[in-house]
Amino acid sequence: MFCTQCGKEIIDDAKFCGHCGAPLEATDQKTLQEPNVVLSTTSPMPIQAAASVAQIRPWVRYWARMFDLYLISIVSGIAISILYPDAFSEQTSDQFDQLFGLAVFFAWVFIESLFLSTTGTTPGKWLFKIRLIPLSGETADYSTAFSRSFKVWWLGFGIGFPLVSFITLLVSYNKLTKNGITRWDRDSGFTVTHERIGPLRVIFAIAFFVSFLLLAAIGNTIDIEQIIPVDSTALHV
Repeated sequence: MFCTQCGKEIIDDAKFCGHCGAPLEATDQKTLQEPNVVLSTTSPMPIQAAASVAQIRPWVRYWARMFDLYLISIVSGIAISILYPDAFSEQTSDQFDQLFGLAVFFAWVFIESLFLSTTGTTPGKWLFKIRLIPLSGETADYSTAFSRSFKVWWLGFGIGFPLVSFITLLVSYNKLTKNGITRWDRDSGFTVTHERIGPLRVIFAIAFFVSFLLLAAIGNTIDIEQIIPVDSTALHV
């Protein structure tokens, strides 16, 4: 059977085309036997919406992942602060912050895989209107999602090391803009589609990132005051 939008062969019982992301209705799956046959019952609206914006959007993908990582960092930081109040103390701040950042990057591999294999998306991808469509057209299984997430962590972000991450991100950016697909999407069989991001989503994303930076700045200020306490009596000498 073939997709009514792009004419490429599709897998039986798939809900979405694994090549272009077109939604497939029951009539498509039962009666469509030849390519390039358009059925009147098939609505092309979702694909038109996706096609109205550029489909190669590395910066949108980057900020969607940063949203996910910042969000899990906030949740993890709050949980650790409650369970281990001294974890972020000044004595262990530098070492712990570095380990915490690397741990969050690695933990997200498993968490993202769980999101993709259950809901088909993540908070960041939902916010930035990004869809990941596997070859089957169905929600990806955990092993497929994990394979993709692991390769993003390893090949895309260099396991979170700053300098290595900069190099791997630059290489991935160049490959995506040149080839139209990343290695992890190609290897795992995912098609990435983009839709228009509404103004409310943009405003919310900006507010989130600004709030995160403010919280980080406030946290650093508190640490400095704890390390270098201010002697109020010295002001009167």
